[in-house]
Amino acid sequence: MKLAHDGIQLSFDTAGAGPLQFLFVHGLGGDRTHFAPQMEYFARQGRALNAELRGHGESDKPQQAYSIEGFADDLVFLCNSQQITKPVIVGQSMGGNMALEIAARYPDFPAGLVLLDSGVLFPASAGALFAEYLEGLKGANFTDEVRKIVADSCLPTDRCRPHVEQTFLATPQHVLVSTFTSLFPWDVHRARECAEACRVPVLYIEAAHQLADLDRFAMLCPQLVTAKAVGSGHFLSLEVPEQINPMIDRFISLYVRRGQ
Repeated sequence: MKLAHDGIQLSFDTAGAGPLQFLFVHGLGGDRTHFAPQMEYFARQGRALNAELRGHGESDKPQQAYSIEGFADDLVFLCNSQQITKPVIVGQSMGGNMALEIAARYPDFPAGLVLLDSGVLFPASAGALFAEYLEGLKGANFTDEVRKIVADSCLPTDRCRPHVEQTFLATPQHVLVSTFTSLFPWDVHRARECAEACRVPVLYIEAAHQLADLDRFAMLCPQLVTAKAVGSGHFLSLEVPEQINPMIDRFISLYVRRGQ
């Protein structure tokens, strides 16, 4: 399905029915296939919307500035258009940043957040590496840099790596560069504020590489619950859904439904 928001066609899928609702948000370089295992699983429990961010998948890819705030507005628009109210927002990587942005700006919108290895409150060690990635994405060897980023994000055992590489390479250079450029300013200027403003239950599931300062996150957001996937790189929704889906189930049963 597609809907236009501010003249931009946004692609998404919906499935399921029931009072429990979900919004799935892929990360940079992804598309809605990154949450296919979760759509199949959670659509049996309620109504789910699987979004494709502008610039990604089958959504329009205009030459423009891309930002966490802009993506968040698109996601709320899509949910409102489909009568998705009080969803559990499940975001992988940058999708988790958008989930926090939504929770801060629209406090009555989400029922809970699940952040899958999201770069929120980056550890200090991430700065230099990410600056190198950005420079590589801007250059003539864009394709090689994309493959390097995906390889660095995966474990050698990750079976999802070829598929992730394919979705990244299908994302235009101008989209990856603009979005990547916006990540660190958001982390510096918005992440703390969004974490402090969040009032709903939050689950953070970490993969093999540390992308968030979880101790600092917990100080800012006392309702934070953390977990760690076993044997998975960054794209854990694809790589280990047999771990991720039950963790989300448990989180909802203990924290989200209790609060509704």
